[in-house]
Amino acid sequence: MYLIPTPTGQRASPLLRDRFLNALDQYDQPVLRETVRHLLGCVNPLPSVTCILLGLAPGSNYGDAANTITRSLCVKPEVA
Repeated sequence: MYLIPTPTGQRASPLLRDRFLNALDQYDQPVLRETVRHLLGCVNPLPSVTCILLGLAPGSNYGDAANTITRSLCVKPEVA
């Protein structure tokens, strides 16, 4: 018998996931900063359109998106 491994990360509520997606759509930086902290490690699958928008592989999850956005929020802008 072969057992399929189950993800060890947590799942996020639909409300939190919707809040995150809405913040992405509206470019709401304060809400993004707040929600990504709660989505780190989240294994819920990300919508395909959002994967494309963020440059993530198809089948990525909210945790992957949170990691990507966290890295982009931490990048200091270049001074010309």
